[in-house]
Amino acid sequence: MTADTQHRHDTTPSDFDRIGLDGFWIILRRHLRMMMLIVIGVIGVTALVLTRLEERFTARSTLVLTGLDTRVSRTDTQLESFELSRAVIETEMDVLRSRAFAAQVADSLALFDDPTFVKIGANPSADNVALHQERVLDKLQSAYKVFRSGESLAIDIIATADNAKLAAKIANGIADVYIQSGVSEQKANVSKSIDFLRTRVATLGEELTLTELDLADFIRENKLDDDQLPERLRSQVQYLTTILRAGGQEGQDAANTERLTKELASVEAALQDRTRAELTQMRKERLLELQRSRYQTAIEKLNELETQIQLVGQGARQVSVARAPASASWPNKTAALIISAIGGLVLAFVVALVLDLMNRRLWNEEQTIRVSGMPNAGFLPRFNRSIAFRPQDSVAHYLLSNPRSMFAQAVRSATGLWFDDESDGWVVMITSGLPHEGKSTVTVALGLAAAVDGLKVLVIDMDSHREDAARLLESSEPPSKLADAVSGAVRPSPVVIKGERIEGLDLISLDARSSANLKDQRKLLSTLKEKLHQEYDLIVIDTPPVLVVDDTLRIGILADEIWQVVRWGRTSETVLRDTVERLKRDGLPISATIINDVDTRRHRRLGYGGYAQYYNYGEGYYK
Repeated sequence: MTADTQHRHDTTPSDFDRIGLDGFWIILRRHLRMMMLIVIGVIGVTALVLTRLEERFTARSTLVLTGLDTRVSRTDTQLESFELSRAVIETEMDVLRSRAFAAQVADSLALFDDPTFVKIGANPSADNVALHQERVLDKLQSAYKVFRSGESLAIDIIATADNAKLAAKIANGIADVYIQSGVSEQKANVSKSIDFLRTRVATLGEELTLTELDLADFIRENKLDDDQLPERLRSQVQYLTTILRAGGQEGQDAANTERLTKELASVEAALQDRTRAELTQMRKERLLELQRSRYQTAIEKLNELETQIQLVGQGARQVSVARAPASASWPNKTAALIISAIGGLVLAFVVALVLDLMNRRLWNEEQTIRVSGMPNAGFLPRFNRSIAFRPQDSVAHYLLSNPRSMFAQAVRSATGLWFDDESDGWVVMITSGLPHEGKSTVTVALGLAAAVDGLKVLVIDMDSHREDAARLLESSEPPSKLADAVSGAVRPSPVVIKGERIEGLDLISLDARSSANLKDQRKLLSTLKEKLHQEYDLIVIDTPPVLVVDDTLRIGILADEIWQVVRWGRTSETVLRDTVERLKRDGLPISATIINDVDTRRHRRLGYGGYAQYYNYGEGYYK
């Protein structure tokens, strides 16, 4: 790989950077089955819950308040009308919501005695009856709501119950009770005024009678019914005055003069008493006239109110009568299922997104390059899915039988990276982080493909724990000691598959731990490397997993470069990162990754990208 290529791969965006519209679609494709199961599960649970929910029915009635409020005026005891203010309307709505009003409605609808509304207890004690009534009022108040739109005089009453008829009954009952209670209240106020006026008329009548009797007695006692008496008294005063004047001139005796003077004083006193009595009479007559006026006014107002009591209008009218609903308002099964489907889809996508972001397994080239910081040497498709697990159909058999399969093409593409090298020989070590990632399969496939292409290839199986490479190449020879291979005591043997010699391909199995002295082992490996360079164009070495045993680290000096096998959809980012770090820490020449066991159909369907997806397009072409 060139430096530019390396830089381009290093700057590849991570999974978190590529969440866009296409990223959402890719996530949907990757987890479609799981998402469908979640959506179906949510809908199923919703449907189950809906079957267990109690149905609720809603009925609506509408009251319209009159524009005027009729009341009895306290100043003149007359019916007067006032425009309804916002505060008055809000007060009326509070009345409709009040517990006292709810008690009137419950009593009107006989809900206190209705066992279907609230179950009546068996014990009829006073405490239980009071508790039952409170429960009825609690349920009734929670069963209806009162609304008003803007400045409108219309008040909507919405009643909800578990029975359609009961919902309509409550809505209409509230309207009826409110209207009737308003009329009854107005009539009660007018009746109170009538009763007051009747009492007032009786009181004024008694007072008027007493005043008339008192005036009659006063007239009789003071002889005010004698209209000539004042004139007679004034004539007598004039007469006596004239006599006294004449007697003084004629020299009357003193006794007669004294008698006349006393008589004159008595007459003048009687005249003054008469004048004062007349004034008192006038005052009593004015009081009597005032009482008569009050009495007459009270009678007129009484007659007016007794007539108007029949004309008291309703404070509101019901313009919309509640009907028993044909279907339940709750639960709305259609809406609930649609919402559950949408919610399930959102939940499924969130779960898919979380799973996708938490999935740190390696699926594509971008991930391996980003995590390892190295180029990827290629994709090796999963070969022959139908017989992949039959031991007799090994990778060597498959490659020889299907030289034009997409697996064979992918292997040839990876081996092509070595063809232009000008060195005498090239040693490539194949390893992995953990077992079961396909390193032995990759080793055999690369060696066999290179041999078929005309290179002289040696496959060295140094995984003495498993010896999978030797087994795949149908060799039963036990691993040899490293010193024997260097001395020439042990020579690589030709590879024979199904009884046929594979030209250009040899195999040798070596025990990586055949030398206990690490220093001596490194010298032997260096000698072996120089020797093999002279004999082979390519040496492919199968080694144990790096994170399980340290054999690869001990024999790494033998390699010109090391490839790490990554199993598609199984190897985690952590395993890849730890393997690369461990090899680099020991100064070993790890240079590339190779992705193995790629399900090309799923790779393309799930949108993991890269050129591996195009292998599936050419599946028919390869055949």
